[in-house]
Amino acid sequence: MLQYISNQRFLKSDSKILAAVSGGIDSMVMLILLHHAGINVVVAHCNFGLRGDESNLDEAFVRSEADKLGIPCRIEHFETTSYAVQNGLSIQMAARELRYRWFHELSVQEGFDAIAIAHNRDDRIETLFINLARGTSIRGLTGIRPMNGEIIRPLLFASRKEIEDYAKTHGVNFREDSSNATDKYARNYIRHHVIPGLEPYFPGIQQNLDRSIDHFSAVELFYNEAIERYKNEIVTVKDDLMYIDLQSLNKSPSPPTLLHEILKPFGFSNSIAAEILQGCYLSTNYTNLHESLHPDNHLNKISLFRVNSWTPKTPSTGKQYSSVTHRVIHDRKSLILQKLENEPQKEYLIDEHTLYISIPIRLEIDKFDKYSGFMPDTNPNIACLDGEKLQYPLLLRKWKHGDKFCPLGMKKMKKLSNFFIDAKLSLIEKERSWLLVSEGRIAWIVGWRIDDRFKITDETSIVVKFKYHT
Repeated sequence: MLQYISNQRFLKSDSKILAAVSGGIDSMVMLILLHHAGINVVVAHCNFGLRGDESNLDEAFVRSEADKLGIPCRIEHFETTSYAVQNGLSIQMAARELRYRWFHELSVQEGFDAIAIAHNRDDRIETLFINLARGTSIRGLTGIRPMNGEIIRPLLFASRKEIEDYAKTHGVNFREDSSNATDKYARNYIRHHVIPGLEPYFPGIQQNLDRSIDHFSAVELFYNEAIERYKNEIVTVKDDLMYIDLQSLNKSPSPPTLLHEILKPFGFSNSIAAEILQGCYLSTNYTNLHESLHPDNHLNKISLFRVNSWTPKTPSTGKQYSSVTHRVIHDRKSLILQKLENEPQKEYLIDEHTLYISIPIRLEIDKFDKYSGFMPDTNPNIACLDGEKLQYPLLLRKWKHGDKFCPLGMKKMKKLSNFFIDAKLSLIEKERSWLLVSEGRIAWIVGWRIDDRFKITDETSIVVKFKYHT
C-alpha cells in the first residue's frame, strides 16, 4: 500500500500536503502512509460539535497522534447546526461546505500544493449508487475522482477491507465514529444493506462496479471532446456575451444534452435548460415510421423511432431565464447568455467644455463653426448636431419605457420601444443603448439615430460632432 501511495503522480517528495484527518480509520491510515512516504504533510481537523464529548475526544486524539509523528496540526471549530439552519442546508451539506471552505482558506494562506481527502474505493462505489438514485449525467457515473483541482484522494485505489487489514497489521490507532453504524444516512444504508444484499446475486459486484466506473470515466473523455466540438460549432462569443445558434443546436444529436452542458458552468440546472429548450422548440415523438415505407421494403417489419425531434416555435423574443449569476435571453434565432449586472443604472452629465469622456462609454466631442459645403457624416456612430439647439449640461442615460423621439427624416414622434423593434435590436442591445439628452429631449440614440429636431440645417451656424468609439 505504501508503494501505491509513493507512486501516485500527484504526490512528490517536495509536495506540501494538507491532510484532512477526522481520526477515523481511513484518514489515520492515509496520514501514516503519507508520513512514511516522506511527504511534507500538515494535519487539518474539523470539530463540527455535533456529537458532544465524542467530537472533543476525536479532536484530542488527532492532536495527540499528530504530535507523536511530529506533524503540525490545524484545528477549527464550527457552529454546524446554526450554519445549516441559516443557509437551509442539511447537516451533512453544511459540514461539507464548512470544511472545504476552511481547507481552501488554509491552502491559500500556507501555500499547500494539494488537500488530501481519505476517500476509498468503497466510497467511490457508494457515490455511484447515490448519484444514480438522484438522477445523474455521465459525470455522476464516474464517482469520485482521484484528483479534482487541489483535492487529491490518495486512498481511492484501496477497498475499505484493505485499509482495515493495513491498520490491523501496522498497528494504526484510530477512533470509530459512532455515526458510521447508523442507517440514518443514505451512504450508510447503501454500505450496510444495498451492496451486501446484491452480493449473493452478483458475486464480485464491488470489483465489477469499480471497473465500470473506470469505463465510464474513459467514456466521459470522449463525451467531453464531442461536447466541445459541438460547442465550437454553435457558440459565438462577442465581448462579454455568448450567442447560441438555435438552428445549429437543433441539428446536434441531442439538443437538451448539449444545451445543458453549455449552460451548466453558469449555474443552470438540467431542468432550467429543458425549460429553455421547450420555450424555443416544439418536441415531437415519431414512432412506427415503417408504416410510411413501401410495403415491399424489408424495413417495414422494423419499428423505427425518432425521439425528441425539435421543431422551432414562433420566436418568443425577450423571454428570460436566470441562474444566480447569469441570464439567458431567447432572441429570435439565438440564445444570448449574459452575466447579471448588479450595478444601479447611472446618469452622466456632459458640460459645454467637455471634449472626451470614457465612462460609461467613449465619446469624442468636437465643436466648430459650420463651414461652406459641410455635410453631416452618415456613420451611425457619429452624430452631427445643431449646437445652438443643445442645452447644457447634456445628459447621458439609458432608455426608459415611455421614451419618445423624432427619428431623423420623420416629422412625428415615435416610441423608442417601437424604434428598437423595427431595428430588430435584441433585449440586451436595447438595455445597453445610451441616449444623449438635451433638456429632457432625446438628441441621439448613441450608435443608431439622431433626433430630427437637432439635425444640421441651412440655418445651423455651430456644429457639435459626437463620435462614439465602440
